[in-house]
Amino acid sequence: MKLDLMTYNVRLGIETSLGALGDAIAAHGAPDLLALQEIGVRWRMGERVDQPAVLAARLGLPFHAFAGALTDDAGGRFGVALLSRLPILHADFALLPRVDDEQRVLLRVTLDTEPRVHVFNTHLSIHAPERALQAVRVAESVAQVEGPTLVLGDFNDLTDSPVLDTLRAASPAGAAPLRDLFDETGVGDPLTFSVKAPNRRIDYLLCGGGFQPVACRVLGEVRTSDHFPLVGRVALAHPPVA
Repeated sequence: MKLDLMTYNVRLGIETSLGALGDAIAAHGAPDLLALQEIGVRWRMGERVDQPAVLAARLGLPFHAFAGALTDDAGGRFGVALLSRLPILHADFALLPRVDDEQRVLLRVTLDTEPRVHVFNTHLSIHAPERALQAVRVAESVAQVEGPTLVLGDFNDLTDSPVLDTLRAASPAGAAPLRDLFDETGVGDPLTFSVKAPNRRIDYLLCGGGFQPVACRVLGEVRTSDHFPLVGRVALAHPPVA
């Protein structure tokens, strides 16, 4: 099994449009799994539609799941989503610890594959104390699954931070800690934010439970949001020969 991945904070398409976002992703080639942050379902900002469904249809990705962290007065929701070429067996979400910032959410998806693949997508707080609590909660969720695992998203922190130490140390049951695709295979400029003045890496692709990093890079040519997309590829390690 080889999977092409992308994580992208799309900021509701308000920097350009949903159509421009879809075209930019399609021009690169729609991945097998696309983790989106700052995405809405009839949310009060941006195009008031089911944005994950619109992008999934535009990109030819037949399966998607959404988790709303916030709800507006008209019932619109704002959160994170996963678009998938592979069927989704199960999806749920957990609200992450909140102190001062807006509510954040962790989307948990199990793909209907053999072996099962577990995918986590999140967008962590802008406040450091909350991020630390949220990273622990994500790591606890990762520890509850077994087998190939992916943790994707906008973690709002630097690569050498305690938050990233916590997330990289997370491990699926009985497996080694997660591996950072860019750390191991990245090429080119690592900065994912901001498009107007690139200055830091805060978007990540992590893998474990048998997945090996194969490739990773920032799509610096894609400027349809305030973040750049981060893309990568993973492959399942071959079992040892007896």
